[in-house]
Amino acid sequence: MRSATTRLILVISSLLIAIIIAMQVFWLNKTYSFEKNEFNTSILKTIRGVYEDIPLLYNPNIPLDSLVERHSESNFLFQVHALPSEDSLAASLTAELEAFKVFTDCKMALYDSQHNKYVYEKYLSADATKKGQDTAENLPVLKRPYHYVHLFFPNRNKYIIFQMRNWIFASIAILILLVGFAFSVYYFYKQKFLVEVQKDFINNVTHEFSTPLSVIDISVDGLKKPATASQPDRYNKYVDAIRFQTDYLKTHIANLVKTMVAGNYHFAIQREELTPNELLKKVVAQLDAMLAKANGTVEWKLEENNTCLYGDSDNLYLVFFNLLNNAIKYSKNPLIKIETSCHEHFYNISIKDNGIGIAADQIKKIFKKFYRAESGNLHSAKGLGLGLYFAQKVVKAHGGTITVKSIPGVGTDFNIELPYHKI
Repeated sequence: MRSATTRLILVISSLLIAIIIAMQVFWLNKTYSFEKNEFNTSILKTIRGVYEDIPLLYNPNIPLDSLVERHSESNFLFQVHALPSEDSLAASLTAELEAFKVFTDCKMALYDSQHNKYVYEKYLSADATKKGQDTAENLPVLKRPYHYVHLFFPNRNKYIIFQMRNWIFASIAILILLVGFAFSVYYFYKQKFLVEVQKDFINNVTHEFSTPLSVIDISVDGLKKPATASQPDRYNKYVDAIRFQTDYLKTHIANLVKTMVAGNYHFAIQREELTPNELLKKVVAQLDAMLAKANGTVEWKLEENNTCLYGDSDNLYLVFFNLLNNAIKYSKNPLIKIETSCHEHFYNISIKDNGIGIAADQIKKIFKKFYRAESGNLHSAKGLGLGLYFAQKVVKAHGGTITVKSIPGVGTDFNIELPYHKI
């Protein structure tokens, strides 16, 4: 039912969306790594600037790499030989951080290796309105055999993410566009599917109704012939054909109406006393002419007590009609086995045929509205794709279950279990 072109569009669209999302994730990760490196480089430049601003080393030619220890991603330690004053160190750090555009809070501390403690700690806020208010906890003392300045950046991750804001906003915008595109593709696919379903449904309804009407039309023409009145057998044949096709049409129309009601409104059943065995025999009698034309036979294995149930006879009649009608239509020289049995808590009805069968991957789909299994030649046996959907609705409304077992090329077995309460 779904065209290959539509499926191809859906697959290509899905792949494009997946590729774009993967690329966005890849570049966001790359950007995050780049900003982390930029942050670390800026801090090293800041430390170099502090060394240049304040005479902290006895030998200023010592390589920077040997003086700086990165304790963690947010903590930097750099050695000093002389202990600077708090104000001079704070002023130099603030100036150098601003110079290299590192606008994030920093907690600084000066460690005295002789006393194994911080001489002082100070919070340097990137926001001038805070005036250096300390909003971080005291830094842990990291014992080293030398004096050092400890720099801690509590908002490092937030700062890096803020630096990535343009990329993040662009990614969010692209994601929104992709979601909109995905919904558009889904809507297009759904509309395409509905159009194809509608087209198939109309074609199948036309086929289902035009064939009986053609038979009725031919039979009426036959009855009009003067010679027919003098041939009782021929006359009765035409009358029986008209009656059968009329009943067949009435059943299909009732089936269609009840299915639409079941699908769009609360499905209510009218319970009354009924005998499943008699109901099945009545359905087979209605389909007798169709069964004879298909050179088919029915084998019966009915429970002996003609047990009665409380159920909706009209709707159950249509359920049995749909199952038996399918068994005839989708079988060559159909052999249909009907079996009923009564158990302690449920009543079982089995309808088994020797038809074309249903593939395993389609069994779960056959109870969907308008679905028709793609086994055999679809055009040789038309249907509306509503019978099994309606059957499941009715059986569930009775508190029962309907299951199916099928082997392609061998046949199909539908099994119905209805709750049984002794009357």
